[in-house]
Amino acid sequence: MSINLPSLGLGSVEYHLRAAKVHGELRQVEFHRVDAETGREVVSREVPKLYRYKLGPNGERQDYREIPYEESKEKVRYDGSDLVSAKNERRFFLKDELETEGKWIEVPPSKVVDKQTEDDEEIQPFERTTKIEVESDGFVPRERVTEFKFKDFYLLSADTDKKVRESPERVRQLARHLLDKQSTLVAFFSLGRGYQYYTAVIFPYERSSDGKMWLLMGLSEGVLQLDEAWSLEAKPEAAEAEPLPIASVRKKKTPKVTISK
Repeated sequence: MSINLPSLGLGSVEYHLRAAKVHGELRQVEFHRVDAETGREVVSREVPKLYRYKLGPNGERQDYREIPYEESKEKVRYDGSDLVSAKNERRFFLKDELETEGKWIEVPPSKVVDKQTEDDEEIQPFERTTKIEVESDGFVPRERVTEFKFKDFYLLSADTDKKVRESPERVRQLARHLLDKQSTLVAFFSLGRGYQYYTAVIFPYERSSDGKMWLLMGLSEGVLQLDEAWSLEAKPEAAEAEPLPIASVRKKKTPKVTISK
């Protein structure tokens, strides 16, 4: 890309540049699924399944029952009042038998567990965050906001619902306090049920033109990981910096994670 800067008086006014995407240090959680009883790896596949049912008095489907594969090979329609329907469903099968021998050996979902690829430890998904817990060490200087790689931003305000009755004034006081202290709050945040977490970065923003203030929450993918190869300054070789801690998912209902600060 090119940037034209005629007003700076730096000789040539057009800069010809190349660009690279900046990443955060957040890593996707890598996991595999296994049969809880045998420890053998399973894979999911979408397969057609047949069900038999009966029609109710108003034409609704009742008494839904899956037709076993062996039976489905012999019958397409059941005698009497039973009818047959088909739909695609995601089911689990033993990986080796399926991929090497072509055998579809199904494993019930209740017996399938997820384990981390890194240490083979069973993991449980995070639930959607409904309460943000800011620990005593979760206060970060506001000047460090630019270090975070943000995925999304949200505007925060008081929940004045009758069941909550939060005061708008209290929220303004919090924003003003953070602004005066030049502080930012960071905490664990899960956007939905799954294995991925974000860092919630909560900070005030005051518009200089009119003094209006907002309380913002950014969902961060962690601290920016800048590639040294793209540095614009030639620096002498230094000892390699200690890498930032990466959160790991453990087998806990309330996972203990490390938040980027």
